[in-house]
Parts: sequence; structure tokens; C-alpha cells
Amino acid sequence: MDVIGLGTLAMDILRKVDKLPGEDSFCIVENTAYAPGGSGTNVIVQMARLGAKCGYVGKVSDDKIGEEIIVNLKQEGVDTSFMVIKKGGTTLHTEIVIDRAGKKFILLNLGDVFHTLGVDEVNTEAIQTAAVFYTDLLPFEPAVKGLKTAKESGRKTAFNMQTGLDTMKGFGISKEDIFNVLPYTDVFAPCQEGLYALTDTTDLEECRKRLRKYCSGVLLFTLGSKGSVAYDKEDNRYEIPCRKINCVDTTGAGDSYLGSFLYSYFLKKDSLENSMKLATDCAAYTCTGIGARYSPTVEQIKNFVKLD
Repeated sequence: MDVIGLGTLAMDILRKVDKLPGEDSFCIVENTAYAPGGSGTNVIVQMARLGAKCGYVGKVSDDKIGEEIIVNLKQEGVDTSFMVIKKGGTTLHTEIVIDRAGKKFILLNLGDVFHTLGVDEVNTEAIQTAAVFYTDLLPFEPAVKGLKTAKESGRKTAFNMQTGLDTMKGFGISKEDIFNVLPYTDVFAPCQEGLYALTDTTDLEECRKRLRKYCSGVLLFTLGSKGSVAYDKEDNRYEIPCRKINCVDTTGAGDSYLGSFLYSYFLKKDSLENSMKLATDCAAYTCTGIGARYSPTVEQIKNFVKLD
């Protein structure tokens, strides 16, 4: 196994609207579609589409949403034998409202199954033998177990903080908890909102300094339309601008970025800069279609790059 992922999973209900509503306002739903999502599984699916052999750890109900999540992962070539299925309950899902310009907001229904994944339900043998362990730290205790198990086994690890600090706190994860797992992380990739809240600054050099106290690995900052910035272990800085495209939907762009980056950097052993360039191209491709899983295969990204 190249990669074992443990993190969020969901079914996304995509609602295309004429405009995002303000307070006490409304919008017109123009189209509704259903697509498997969840940041954790999106990252793993992107890696699988590029050729990585992936497995995933998570917990779903035996409801229709849970069944569809597992079926889709299998269709993507992801090993689901590490998944845990609970009888009864509601599988985590989201409703994503997207306007004509691609801007969005997300309603999250946690259900009553996802966070019941126990530490003893995590397949540690799979983590010990995989080249890379990936997590977004949810659910917390199983994710920490995975990070520690991977590092103790000499495997590479990546932690994607894909939500803001307030959301993490809502899941019961404090700033101190996050700092405590960073020593077990080879690549730390916080989203822009999470990065600024975690470090109490918007100055990237200060962000680096404050995080370097805890993490000796690569610091990878995704900054939306501003592109991405990374610091290697020696604190050399790399900056890649985003590609100019006709954006349809930004959902899943960050997940595509990270999945393709990890594939390139850890599995293909490409340089940090080249891995960021591939990740930027894959994220741009994802923005040209609807849904978090509009991420490219190897052939699709090759053709997309040729358009330049």
C-alpha cells in the first residue's frame, strides 16, 4: 500500500443557486446533484487517480449514504477493507450551496457515526506497512494514533488542517492539541483560515517561525487565489502562483492540490517546487468542473497542461 488515509468522509449534496443569500434573504435553486466528498477521501481519491495504491480508514452507517461512499471508493480503486460499518444511524454528509461565480458555503451534518470510530478500530498494521499516512486529524484520537504509529514505523506523514480553528474546536480539538501532533508530521498543510488563527498572524514569515517550534517538516500554505507558499526543512521558501482559469466551482480544489502534492513529493520523489507546480495544475483543473471530485487523472492533467 502506498498511502493510508484516515479522516473526513461525506456525501456532498450540491445545490447550484443564482446567488448566495444574505441574512433574511433567499436564493433560487437552479440545480441539485449528489456526489461523494469529504476532504479526507477527496485527497485520497486524487492520489488514486494519479496512480497511487490507497486505502482508507473511517466509519459509516449502513444507510444509503454510507453504502454509496464505500461503493464510490471501490470504484476509484481505494481499498475499503479498513472501513468500519455501524448498523443504524446517519452517515456524515454536507450540503454545498454554490453560486454562478463559483462562490459557496457548506452546511455540515455530522450524523451520529463518524466520530464514534475507536482507536481500537484503526488497522495499525496497514499504517505500519504503507509508505505514507495522511490525516486531517478527524476523528482526533484515531488520527493521533495513526500519526504516532506511522512515525514509529519510519513512515512519512501528512496532516492537512482543512478547516478553521473554530471548526476544529467544535470537534473538540484545541490549538494545543494541534501543536502537540506537529512533531509527528512530515508535511503540515493548514488552510489559510486555519493557518492565521493557529499562529495569530497573517505574516507568512511569522507563521513559519511560530510553527517551526513544533514542526521540523515541510510547511505548506495554500492561499486560495494567492497561490501557495512552502518552506522546506531548511526554511527555504518556495512560492507558486495560481493558474488563471475560467472558474466554475472551487469545491475540492485544496483537496486536489494536497493529494497531487503528496503523490508527487512522497511517492514520485519530485522536488518540493515541482510538486507544488503539479498540485497547482491539478487544483486549477478541479475548479473547471462541478464538485469536489472533479479532480484529474494522469492523462487529464497532461492534456490540461498542454493547453498552455
